[in-house]
Amino acid sequence: MWRNIGWYLGMISLDKIKQKLLEGKQIEEIVEDIGWQDFEELVSEIMGKHGFETWNNFRFKTKRRYEIDITATKGDKTLLIDCKQWSTGRYKKSALKSTTEDQEKRLGEFKKFIETNPIAKNKLKLGKNQVFISIIVTWHEENLVKRS
Repeated sequence: MWRNIGWYLGMISLDKIKQKLLEGKQIEEIVEDIGWQDFEELVSEIMGKHGFETWNNFRFKTKRRYEIDITATKGDKTLLIDCKQWSTGRYKKSALKSTTEDQEKRLGEFKKFIETNPIAKNKLKLGKNQVFISIIVTWHEENLVKRS
């Protein structure tokens, strides 16, 4: 099936999604046409609209190389966001648990990296008492929450 080429050229925006909803399209139909890079851009755009400064695909190295899809900072809070564009499915919950564990490891390594790298800490505008929060964003709702 031919899909709207605009979605694939990085021209996705919240306004375009809103327009499609106003035209009567269902959200499930709209998100089918959005690639993973556009999904990350959308999440970043949403965070920006809520006053967060964002950095996409933040790469760093401690023992090995890591990448965080979106780093979003507002005041003393920094969100480390991993975007997963999974559809609904039988094994999604176990995959999500595994992804959560991986994201928690990235958070720990990110903290180590920031402690030893004042240039990155300054670039990301991180304060002395910064609070780091790990988040997984998916298209479809799941009843899985980990709080610590």
